[in-house]
Amino acid sequence: MQQSSAVLIFVISTYLATTLVMASQTYSSIIEIENAIFDRRSELSKAYKKKEECKQVIQNEQKQLVTLNFKAEKLNKLLNKTKSNFDHEYQKMINNPKLNLMRLQNSYRKVWMEVKENQSNRLKQEKKLKELQTQLIKKEANIKTIKLHLIQLEEKKIRARTSRLKKELKRNDTQQVIFTNTCDTTMTFEQCKKQTETLAQEKVIDEFQKIIITETTESDLIKKNVDNGLLDIHLLHYETFESGFYDDKHYKIILNANLATYPSETIACKLLKLESKYCFAFGDHSTTKFTQNEKVAWVKLRVDSNQHNDNISIDGISYGSSPVEIMLPTGPHMITIEKEGYHSFIQKKIDINADKILKAILKEKENKLIAGYKFADSLPGKHEAPSMVALIPSKYSNSKKLSKKVNFPYAFGIGLTPVTVEQFANFVNITNYLTEAENKHTCTTINDSKNIPIPNGSWRNPGFKQFNNSPVVCISKNDAKAYTQWLSKETGYTYRLPSEDEWEIAALLDSQDNYWWGNEFKPGEANTGWGGTLWSNQGTSPVRAFSPNQIGLYDMVGNVWEWTNDKRGIVKGGAWIFSPNMAAADKRLFLAESSSSNYTGFRVVRDINNNLTN
Repeated sequence: MQQSSAVLIFVISTYLATTLVMASQTYSSIIEIENAIFDRRSELSKAYKKKEECKQVIQNEQKQLVTLNFKAEKLNKLLNKTKSNFDHEYQKMINNPKLNLMRLQNSYRKVWMEVKENQSNRLKQEKKLKELQTQLIKKEANIKTIKLHLIQLEEKKIRARTSRLKKELKRNDTQQVIFTNTCDTTMTFEQCKKQTETLAQEKVIDEFQKIIITETTESDLIKKNVDNGLLDIHLLHYETFESGFYDDKHYKIILNANLATYPSETIACKLLKLESKYCFAFGDHSTTKFTQNEKVAWVKLRVDSNQHNDNISIDGISYGSSPVEIMLPTGPHMITIEKEGYHSFIQKKIDINADKILKAILKEKENKLIAGYKFADSLPGKHEAPSMVALIPSKYSNSKKLSKKVNFPYAFGIGLTPVTVEQFANFVNITNYLTEAENKHTCTTINDSKNIPIPNGSWRNPGFKQFNNSPVVCISKNDAKAYTQWLSKETGYTYRLPSEDEWEIAALLDSQDNYWWGNEFKPGEANTGWGGTLWSNQGTSPVRAFSPNQIGLYDMVGNVWEWTNDKRGIVKGGAWIFSPNMAAADKRLFLAESSSSNYTGFRVVRDINNNLTN
């Protein structure tokens, strides 16, 4: 496990370093960028192919490991039987010394050798799988690197296009125009001359704009979008070379005009139909319009709210979750802060003329409860309580009560996952709570079918490597109840351990099968002993390592036994070191409430009414 962790850190570090190198690459032309994009897409296609080939190899090797594990079970049974036969014959030999045990000795030795060979083969197979998994991690990291580079290249291409168009639109030139005007017979000579001169000026500006657009690299696209913005053409100076009537009503004029364009910062984006941010430098998303000579002051705005994972938008551009600090030009801006399940905070027009801090309070909506709704209560210090999945009042089938329905007149939420190391650590850091295993040094594990203590064992040291998103273990029922009591105090809602019926309903809903996917265990679908996964018989897996059940709950099969509120000390769900059949929804294990093991954790239940705000 430590070796895999080191490899993962190395892969991530290499990925980040490669990304930084890619980001620093420069290209002298759009063609070079397009060639780089083509090369990267080819690399990505090959990388996907290599990843799928690696996954297929892993699947094949996992099947072989499952076969070896099943063979191990059979060999162990045969070994025990052979040993039993030998012991029986040996007792007979005491009374009859002439009895020959050579055949039984040979049989026992042969089976024992097969057991050792199988054990060696399994170790080799597990090592091989870990090496393949490391290769897969590298390939996935490589795919992410290529994808990120493609995004960067596409961004560079877009910015290169806007930069090129800005240069093409910036013009200062002389243009000649010949214009003939048919004047009304009621006009005076001076009126006809003035009208013809004005129309000639309009014509020269129009023709100048057409020439500029026609000479741009992406002229076909720009012609379609030319109504989106003007080039802001100025007629700086003009001279009349010839003017006058050439018959009774037709007046002709020839102008030589000096013209210049002063395109706005965003005109290139409008003509290319791109977001305006691509017309500014990275991080500068200003959409404020200003003239060529107008000076605009820039100030700092800090925006924060009382909720995590919100979304802050300023002038229609998203800046992510609060808190954020950005530089904005002085003047009016529109600020929106949104989060699902909360009323939006909207400031349609706020004048910002100096550095400013804006604090928004988002109020929770009253959401009508629906089955499968996911929610999480807030905790102090910008933390969240475990994510919950709601179950509504109804009648459900129960795996132990096949002939009738179980009526639940109330709604409740159950943890999306078992409580994780990170979530339990937050509780310990705030309360300085010591678990029973830490106080009494009583965390145990299973070895050779015996329950033995782990030296200095606790949730911090369960005997194998764990991560923040691993399920917390070495937790007694009393520890789990202490955590739920703390959650209740901090959130104002009632948290507790699930009843056995609540746990089974959450695991199967209205099914009467052994597992949420059916009656037969599927190797590789859950972390159980001999379950065909990288973690089987090794330790816990991350809480979202496998697919969730029908309502989105993770690890309702295997990983860790989970405490219920049953006074008899019932735990449910099976674990990484127990056989797959023990992970069936109707199975139970009885433990003392004060016991702590590295295969036992818990998930919480939150009492709710039909409305989540209650």
